[in-house]
Amino acid sequence: MNGQQITRSELVDVAMGRRPASVAIRNARIVNVLSREIHDGEILILGDRIAALGPSDPGRPEPEQVIDAAGLFAMPGLIDPHLHTESCAVTLAEFAGAVVPRGVTTAICDPHEYGNIMGWEGIRLWLEESRRVPMSLLLRVAPRVPELPPELETAGGSWTMARTLELLALPEAACLAGDIHPRFTLENDPRQRRLIDVTIALGKTVSGYSPGLSGRELSAYVAAGVEDSHTPHDVEELCEDLRAGLHLFLTPRPGRFGPDQFRALAGLIAREGIDTRRICLCTDDVPADRLLTEGHLDYRVRLAIRSGIPALTALQMATINSAEAMRIDRDYGSVTPGKKADIILSTDAELSTVRMVLRAGRVVARDGELVTPVPPFPCPPEALRTMERVSIPAPEKLLIPLETAQETVLCRVIAREGEKVFRPMRLPVRGGLIRPDPEQDVVSLAVLDRYQGSGRIGRGFAYGTGLRRGAVASSINHNAHDPFVAGVAPEDMACALRRLVEIGGGYVAALDGRIIAEQALPVVGMISEAPLAEVAAGLRAVEQAVITELGCSLTDQPLLQLSFFCSPVVPRVGLTDFGLVDTDRYDFADVVAEPVSSSAHSPDEKELSV
Repeated sequence: MNGQQITRSELVDVAMGRRPASVAIRNARIVNVLSREIHDGEILILGDRIAALGPSDPGRPEPEQVIDAAGLFAMPGLIDPHLHTESCAVTLAEFAGAVVPRGVTTAICDPHEYGNIMGWEGIRLWLEESRRVPMSLLLRVAPRVPELPPELETAGGSWTMARTLELLALPEAACLAGDIHPRFTLENDPRQRRLIDVTIALGKTVSGYSPGLSGRELSAYVAAGVEDSHTPHDVEELCEDLRAGLHLFLTPRPGRFGPDQFRALAGLIAREGIDTRRICLCTDDVPADRLLTEGHLDYRVRLAIRSGIPALTALQMATINSAEAMRIDRDYGSVTPGKKADIILSTDAELSTVRMVLRAGRVVARDGELVTPVPPFPCPPEALRTMERVSIPAPEKLLIPLETAQETVLCRVIAREGEKVFRPMRLPVRGGLIRPDPEQDVVSLAVLDRYQGSGRIGRGFAYGTGLRRGAVASSINHNAHDPFVAGVAPEDMACALRRLVEIGGGYVAALDGRIIAEQALPVVGMISEAPLAEVAAGLRAVEQAVITELGCSLTDQPLLQLSFFCSPVVPRVGLTDFGLVDTDRYDFADVVAEPVSSSAHSPDEKELSV
């Protein structure tokens, strides 16, 4: 019966001592995230659920299996409320093998990348694989695939409102995902309004994405029905979001709620006694190398504790708070009667060493390893051929042509200054082409059509990468994932793109016409079927080459940071295969930001608003 679903009546019989438990965990120190205390006791499990807990009772029938915790801390399995599994760049089997032994037993995932690349078949592929792993992978349903209209960006897949509603009705669907521009909600877009209303009627949560929203916009966003956000930049924004009624999902990443903000939050909790029940921890995106070396949600818990947040409060943020935010707390989030028997046995409350993990009443991991490895999932051939229609242009086609007698021209350059903005910068013109200028920390960008075989190229520039030489190309470019390349030399840009197509997607770094580092991710151009350690080593090698040989100054997750420069779904600007996009207006912007004439005179930057 261990791991099988049972009735509530049977749980009552076990709790009352009328029938034996299938599993008894004895001599445990129970971490109670409801009462925020630790108490000694025994946990009785029947099938997949907890039947009772309390002092050992010799009058009960002997259970089928006894686990002697020997003083280990028993706590609920960790719950990640916002996760993109494909960002780990490995299969779900490898992902589960990495996170389940760390105590992560539930995650609410948004696989919209599969949908943007392969359409409905991509989501079906992810769902089939997700049902094979020893953890609960619930679904965040993307409200729009693709997010941008086809005249602004080329995506590989799309589906109708009816398909979205079909996904929302699935039992594993936990919420309507919120990874789209808030303008759809603030402007009462009819499709978004209907999706929110249907989600609320289904009793599921409406997730959000509200970077920098404040005042009347924040109020309108929450009034529309949105219930959470994973984008607070700092404690000040977090507090305003909390006051408005949002659940907040925190993840440290470049430019967003870093370790300093965790320390600031700890100080706020200590000084002001701020209520933390609506604050959760999540991972969002974790590259394979970070997953291997740091961990997953368990790392976020330890970071919170090291920052001064009390251990039991940090554990609440990774368990019951997330369960309540996602409305799955009837089944998940605490070690209490009636809940799913997802239990961690750890040497301490800080998750320093996880000795055992139970999921749905069954032991699934011991001492850092899965008890039974997940068999490989057969990847369909079409998922390995998503880069075949990319056309590689001649190097000069990756730069912007301009016939002018001017030696320089004022351009709109993408810069990450908190948000992404257009920065006015004067760039050199030589040989009828606008050139990058590494002395000003400006590189060329290009995005290529991946899906239609059109040969279409969107071209622009980026400020602040630090790249001094060569080029970096990748097929990871949210959300449509048209391949992009950033570089100083057009010959290296074309070289990197050519190799990227040959390996089926991933990351490639080129210098002086040769490939200096690469990591192939051929499954939908985002995932490798290789072991996690191998993929992590490959990604580290590419990052090292990008930093040391190409001069990239983005030393904290440079590949992740580079991938967001072009993304038009990360406010406020982006670059698609059609060109520069102003995401506030959902319209194009010209790269050249001044009238161009054959004379050498041109307007000064101060005279021009971009």
